[in-house]
Amino acid sequence: MQLRVIEKHRYRQRLNRITISSIIALLLISLGSSTLLIALFATGSGSNFWLNFSGVVIGCLVVGFSLKRLKTHPYFHDVAYIWDLKHELNLIQRKQRSIDAAAEQNDVIALLILAYSYEASKLVWQLDDNTLMMSELNLAANKLQNKLNAAGLSINLADYRRELLARF
Repeated sequence: MQLRVIEKHRYRQRLNRITISSIIALLLISLGSSTLLIALFATGSGSNFWLNFSGVVIGCLVVGFSLKRLKTHPYFHDVAYIWDLKHELNLIQRKQRSIDAAAEQNDVIALLILAYSYEASKLVWQLDDNTLMMSELNLAANKLQNKLNAAGLSINLADYRRELLARF
């Protein structure tokens, strides 16, 4: 997955609209299906907890399926890209300990994965206004760059592929 520039204002606007639309759709579908289930199956006495719960599940399924189908729509392009990038960062994070150990031994693949992770995190954090830890991330990226320079290694972030994680 290649890193690319995302326009922050457009991304935030679309993310907010998608989030609000999803919440409203979930609310309306859950309430509507719960009401319909109660009208069809309620006995009149006792709790309707399971019917209400089923309505919420139906709402979640419909909204989730809709988001999955709409993910390829051009309006969702930037938002879906960031969702996928966050997933990629999660996959890297799961193997972070072994990647760090290999990077200490100047493993070029591990160094590439770390550099990609740092740059991708910067992109995501800037778009989500999560700049609290940005200074620490910049320090780690600078430390990695110094390590690469000292070892005489150069990496290209465009060489990153998910398959490289299989080594760790």
